[in-house]
Amino acid sequence: MQILRHRALLTWLKKGVRNGNWRKLNRLDRALYRAAMWYAKRGGSIVDGKLVEKLLGVIERLKETKGMRIFKRGFEKAVELLEKGEEKGVFAWAPSLKCWLKEPDYIFWLGTVR
Repeated sequence: MQILRHRALLTWLKKGVRNGNWRKLNRLDRALYRAAMWYAKRGGSIVDGKLVEKLLGVIERLKETKGMRIFKRGFEKAVELLEKGEEKGVFAWAPSLKCWLKEPDYIFWLGTVR
């Protein structure tokens, strides 16, 4: 069981405000986070499993950096290319592409390409 305290919530809020992710949250998530911070400040900590799980999801979005988003997008493209390459037999005539799709630098580059 995980416990969230006010200090941790405040730390991730500051990080989210600095990197701009706080503005990207929807109104309900922001309201939930503010209410949790208020409760944790007065009550000590948050221990309810469902609430902690929901807050951890919000915290993950607050922690996300631009590089993480680019890499995630590139990873999704790499998985898609691997699946399509296997289906269509592309790797028979371009075997090095399969190796490229597993390299982190190439995956990051894929994430930057629109």
